[in-house]
Amino acid sequence: MKRPWPRFHAAAGIDNEPMAASVPVTLLLILAALAVAMALSLVRSRVRALEAAFVGVRLDLAARDEARRDADRARRQLLADVSHELKTPLTALRGYLETLHMSDLDLDPATRARYFDTIERETIRLDRLADDLLDLARLEARVGAIDARLFAVERVFQHVMLRHEPETRQREIEVDVSVAEEADQIVADPERIEQMVENLFANALRCIPAGGRIELLAKGDGNAIVLSVVHSGQGIPADRVPFVFDRFYPADRSRRRDAPGSGLGLAIAKAIVERHRGSIGVTSEPGRTAFTIVLPHQSAEPAHHSTSTNL
Repeated sequence: MKRPWPRFHAAAGIDNEPMAASVPVTLLLILAALAVAMALSLVRSRVRALEAAFVGVRLDLAARDEARRDADRARRQLLADVSHELKTPLTALRGYLETLHMSDLDLDPATRARYFDTIERETIRLDRLADDLLDLARLEARVGAIDARLFAVERVFQHVMLRHEPETRQREIEVDVSVAEEADQIVADPERIEQMVENLFANALRCIPAGGRIELLAKGDGNAIVLSVVHSGQGIPADRVPFVFDRFYPADRSRRRDAPGSGLGLAIAKAIVERHRGSIGVTSEPGRTAFTIVLPHQSAEPAHHSTSTNL
């Protein structure tokens, strides 16, 4: 028997109407689900970005707080160091002045002269300490311009060597100067560079015994000039080397107790080198300590040029 096709088609037409209507609804649901998923993904991305930003802010605030704490610790340490350095000469001054003011104390002329010499020496020490503190503060705060000009390194070495010639002759200290041809001319602040070499040379004199040796060396190294101040002192213990350039740090145990100085010379030397965009370091072993300075040939924009003969 044949099936009633017209009836079948009518039934099929009735059954397909919901299916045809459900297709756009399904697509809308899928699109809505995709939109929600994209929105959620965007929200998650924004949340992660905000979290990262908050983490960055927190780390930045923590770093700033640690830097503030370090600065505060450094300030307190500096005040303690300065107070300690001031106490010794002030105590000596007060003691000698009180003694000289005792009317019932009969002092012979030689003793009185010795007391006055001590007072003068301690006053000079205080004056030097105050000047060095101010100078170091200016250098570290980058106050004042670097007066860069062309000058001769050997002439700077000669100035420093001649300034200390009476002491080196008396103590029979040998001083050797060696300047390579390519290292003799440099654009920098000649007064500041001489001050730096002077501080290192004076430090060497304080650390070596009679009959010792000091070398002033200069050589070229590509686009830089390498200056060295080498002395034959006892040497700096390895655990003290990292602190050599700290204020008032007694790095070299061979330093003479009666040697003059504010304890700031090496810190000032480092600050001068850094103002010239250079670097300074030290190596030490028994019988040989070398301070090495690396300066670019033109360590600052020159204010004007002069020949080396003008220094």
